[in-house]
Amino acid sequence: MTRAKRWSRLAPVLVVVAALSSCTPGRVARDDASQPRHDQATASAPRTEPSLYELDLGLTDAAGRQRRLVEFRGRPLVVSMVYTSCQSVCPRVTADLRALDRALPEALRSRTRFVLFSLDPKRDTPAALAAFSRRHDLDSTRWTLLVSNEEDMRTLAAVLGVRFRPDEGGEIAHSAVISVVDAEGVIRHRQMGLAAETAPLVTALRDADRAAPTAGRQTTTH
Repeated sequence: MTRAKRWSRLAPVLVVVAALSSCTPGRVARDDASQPRHDQATASAPRTEPSLYELDLGLTDAAGRQRRLVEFRGRPLVVSMVYTSCQSVCPRVTADLRALDRALPEALRSRTRFVLFSLDPKRDTPAALAAFSRRHDLDSTRWTLLVSNEEDMRTLAAVLGVRFRPDEGGEIAHSAVISVVDAEGVIRHRQMGLAAETAPLVTALRDADRAAPTAGRQTTTH
């Protein structure tokens, strides 16, 4: 099976659709804001499922360093997509992620990494990513913000199930999706929406952590 076919089973390309949540205050779509949903279809995903680490994407972090997804192999990840000039959805997604971080048991928390991918490659420079991280008080040893080129951003959005649509005013309407990824890069759980209970995500992270081979767990800090 080709890599493209493997990924098509995981997430269809959903880059221009209706009923999106917006990053303009007061325009959050109802399905994102009031009725969070959890997709557990991959909660017991076999190792034949496609891995994020099969994607060879060019990424840059908030320090201006070139990064690769495979660097995160070996530990559970929580991933989402935001952009730094967003005024509504992205701060709320980040707040949900921070609430999840606080809810994790200490041992699991120490192994879990949070990765935010930019939806705005043209404006999200490393300096903008760093400012976003400071603004939201994100621990740079456990949280990583990454920006890619436009094509790779679209690939990530398709794989992660994030729907988006730029408007003429420079805003980017997009869905709020938080994904739990296991140590081998398999997406095991998706939360779609805002202000959801953290318990399903904590459970998904526990499952992802238990599935990780002990000998293969990363010991790096970020």
